[in-house]
Amino acid sequence: MTATAVPTRSSRALPLSVAAVVVLLPVGDTSVPVLGLPLAYVAMVVPAALAARVLLRDEAPVPPSLVFAGSTLGLVAGVVSTAGGVAPDRSIPLVLVSCLTLGYATAVALAFRPGLEVPGTELLVVVGGAIAALALGSADALQAAEGGNVVNGRLTGPFAQPNELGLFCAALLPVAVACVVTSAGRRRAVLGVATACLAAAWVLSMSRGAWLGAGAALAVLAVVEPTTRRLLTTAGLAVAGTCALALTLPPGTAVLGVLGSRLRTLGDPGHNQYDDRPLTWAEALRQADEHPWLGVGPGGFHDASTASASAVSAQPPDHAHNLLLTVLADRGVVGVALGLVVVTGCLVGARRLLRRPAAAADLLRVRGLAVLAGLAAVAVHGAVDMPLRNPIVSALVWTLLGAAIVAETSRPTERARDARTGALPC
Repeated sequence: MTATAVPTRSSRALPLSVAAVVVLLPVGDTSVPVLGLPLAYVAMVVPAALAARVLLRDEAPVPPSLVFAGSTLGLVAGVVSTAGGVAPDRSIPLVLVSCLTLGYATAVALAFRPGLEVPGTELLVVVGGAIAALALGSADALQAAEGGNVVNGRLTGPFAQPNELGLFCAALLPVAVACVVTSAGRRRAVLGVATACLAAAWVLSMSRGAWLGAGAALAVLAVVEPTTRRLLTTAGLAVAGTCALALTLPPGTAVLGVLGSRLRTLGDPGHNQYDDRPLTWAEALRQADEHPWLGVGPGGFHDASTASASAVSAQPPDHAHNLLLTVLADRGVVGVALGLVVVTGCLVGARRLLRRPAAAADLLRVRGLAVLAGLAAVAVHGAVDMPLRNPIVSALVWTLLGAAIVAETSRPTERARDARTGALPC
């Protein structure tokens, strides 16, 4: 991390503008009249503009980050792909959103660099906990069907569908755990309640992809970060006990019986007769074969799926229900390669954080590793679905990517900060 600091006015405005985006997450999917964009993206205009001003005025250097470079080049590739794509009317809005999200992530990276600390991750956890608590209000309406492959009345909260809620909670849970173990007193109590709400909504979202994503991410976090191990071990035993109980109950039992039915489907997730994912994945490969380098354009999967050669032309999906295949179809090999640059940057960040001594007072290490674990949960979930275009989920993921830039550009020699101050490395 460079030692250059953003001037005082910018150092105050950037964190506040980022905090505004986070606070608006519960209503982030609300469409703004005239503009036609969701509120989450409209709110990103201010931090994106502030970040652009800081960089253009050379008040801070461009982050020397693979995450930043891969995302920026990905935006450029998206513009080129749009020019030759099959559905410019779908691609152009997505490119505009990409400009806003990249600018917002840059603002996050500039706002939360060492020397400019605000309790941003804790605010993110509290707001996420509030979203989860609202979603939990409909938990008693769950009903299993098709042997648990279908669950009616699944939790959605402010999201369009339950997998988006599941992914949101899965990505935020590692960060929530890190905030709990690095805080104390009333703050720990508040964060603990928020974390419990996130965990409950994650389980009851009945999203198998989210279960696998968060489970893998939390297990890795427990291994690499000793300060989280005790809490995660206790929580893991509680979850395991709940699952074991759920598996012994009849499917008709409220909540737990439905959970047990859903758990039994993990061994055969493709048995659902209403799930056309295999056909959708095959369609993504067909499109990639026809447009290998730059793809069909951002968001072009739907229109390309209407071709007579498509096996899903009768009901063309909006995406490939798989993160990698969606990028491959929409942006081609070039898009996948640039995505791998971002992944490499995250791995570099993890390596640098792991070289720092393990201590609860070192927020940069503990919370930085948790941020990267949250992004890993997104990647695992992406193997079975692609709900990243939801504005609330997108805002969370780009917040984590901004924090990942901080982790990647950190240096092992940077002094650890006292957890009691609420210092925010990311």
